[in-house]
Amino acid sequence: MTPIRISFIIISALISACGVTYTSEKVSDNFYTPGSIDATISDSILVAEIAPYKIKMDASMTEVLAVSSEKMEKGQPESALGNFVSDLCMEVINNNPGSFTANPADFCVLNNGGLRSSLPAGNILLKNAFELMPFENELVIVTLKGASMEKLFNYISEKGGVPVSNLRMKLNPTGYTDVNINNLPFNSEATYRVLTSDYLANGGDSMNMFGDSLSVEPTGIKVRDAIIRYLRDQKNAGQVINPKTDGRISK
Repeated sequence: MTPIRISFIIISALISACGVTYTSEKVSDNFYTPGSIDATISDSILVAEIAPYKIKMDASMTEVLAVSSEKMEKGQPESALGNFVSDLCMEVINNNPGSFTANPADFCVLNNGGLRSSLPAGNILLKNAFELMPFENELVIVTLKGASMEKLFNYISEKGGVPVSNLRMKLNPTGYTDVNINNLPFNSEATYRVLTSDYLANGGDSMNMFGDSLSVEPTGIKVRDAIIRYLRDQKNAGQVINPKTDGRISK
């Protein structure tokens, strides 16, 4: 494979990863022939080919999305970062009726393993959003019956807490108590619409209870895009992010 072809593949991959589209010029496959150039020169050509695209991508990644009063990190049984991300997912999906879903979600549940980094105090950059959520996971709404909901609560208890929004519960050594959804006591006879990622909806991180779902409704928006959208909206509204924990999952 020629150095030019290698560089084209790498450049294409880098551009795709950042969601930016550029038009590339056609390069002749016969411009270089194997064995006609040593490895050092090949590396130099590759670096030179990538450099203009890297500059553009680096510049876009320094965009300030919002400002936070404190650093946000994940933790258990709840955390400022977990609360922030799950709350904003609910905000983006539920406050755009007809855009992402016809009916709102009752609550949101995510996993700590999906949050890959912290968010800094001060300026939150676009690159921070990509570091936090490097996956291409999409938000979906899963409809569960009461029995499957109880499996989910047991899972949260066994994990020692996970990121949730619009859900409150107490954990104890033997399980959980006092579950409230949307400020109402949990009803085992009801069905609930759970906002989560498609990864978890497909049983990721051992969330097997989603295999019992009555339906899975795609929203068409990725978790990372929801984060970016919310942060930009807060900046445009002149709002500073104020992370918080509020006892939504307590021991």
